[in-house]
Amino acid sequence: TEAVAEDEAPAETDAPAGADGLAAAQAVVDANLVPPADIGPTIPLDSAPEQKTVAWLECSLPSCAAITVGFDQAAAALGWNLEVISWSTDAAAAFQQALDQGVDYVAITGTQPALIQDQLDQANAAGIPTMSCFDTAAPAPDGFAMQCSDTPGVVRAGDLIANAVIADSGGTANALMVNIPDFAVLVSEREGAEAAYEANCPDCTFSVLDLTLDQLLAGEAPGAVVSALQSDPDIDYVHFAFDGLAGGMSATLAEADLLEGRKLVGVDYNGAILQEIVDGTQQFWTTNPKEYSAWLMVDAMARHAIGQENTEERANALLPTFIVNTPEVAEPLIATDGWPGPDGQAEQFAALWGV
Repeated sequence: TEAVAEDEAPAETDAPAGADGLAAAQAVVDANLVPPADIGPTIPLDSAPEQKTVAWLECSLPSCAAITVGFDQAAAALGWNLEVISWSTDAAAAFQQALDQGVDYVAITGTQPALIQDQLDQANAAGIPTMSCFDTAAPAPDGFAMQCSDTPGVVRAGDLIANAVIADSGGTANALMVNIPDFAVLVSEREGAEAAYEANCPDCTFSVLDLTLDQLLAGEAPGAVVSALQSDPDIDYVHFAFDGLAGGMSATLAEADLLEGRKLVGVDYNGAILQEIVDGTQQFWTTNPKEYSAWLMVDAMARHAIGQENTEERANALLPTFIVNTPEVAEPLIATDGWPGPDGQAEQFAALWGV
């Protein structure tokens, strides 16, 4: 697979414009170095909800297993039943299984409504709301009841990591983004990065290596990146759209004598990447609080259960995040395989729920 060049900013620009862009990028970085302390929801439940059964449709990626931890915790806090239904390639079948079990709520992530529309129609007709995160589809009467980390949030993630690259490079980066455009949210992440380079780095180069999910699952991503770097030796930053794309990457690049002089960065790290930041083989990543996303979906369910409108849904769709760019910040997060969310989030949600 070859890297395909995206829109490249013109090389000719005056120095003040470049300086202004570099200052703007650094300001974005400086504002996102501290973990947010508070959860998004602020409005308490009007009453305690009765016991419900939640079906969480857990995908096969490691990120979904991390979300399961949050569902376990949140369901237990409310005294609700949790049904975890695992799936790999057929989300519709998993969704149908949940409906056949007669659950009260369904939760899913990273799945476009069109892939499960028959089941969404059945669920909505039966009054069974479906909560979602990490997809671009906004809430709709014939779709999801809520959505988090949708287009605005993922565009922000792309913008944030691109500005970090711009600032770190002094406005001269040649960055390659490794992506899977089959996921709509990752297209939005690319668009956010492109916009940041266009706005703040006229002397930067940005290109994209598009892979498929099958390539990732077959372990072909490292080889594809090696080929891309051999084709363009000037690339000095490799931006991974999410943590799964970076597995084994630094070791493969080192073996191919392609790691030295390049910085590996990305969106949505895991514990292994944090260890690499400590070791110096990865440089800086943004976070994506997966456990928190589950708490947020259960919060939406609890509000629906008592007939309380979720007036903060759109504001809460923008998940808290920050940049991890030093071993000192990364090391304490390894034990939890990443940042689960704001400190004390369980207690903060429980206080809102009155449990």
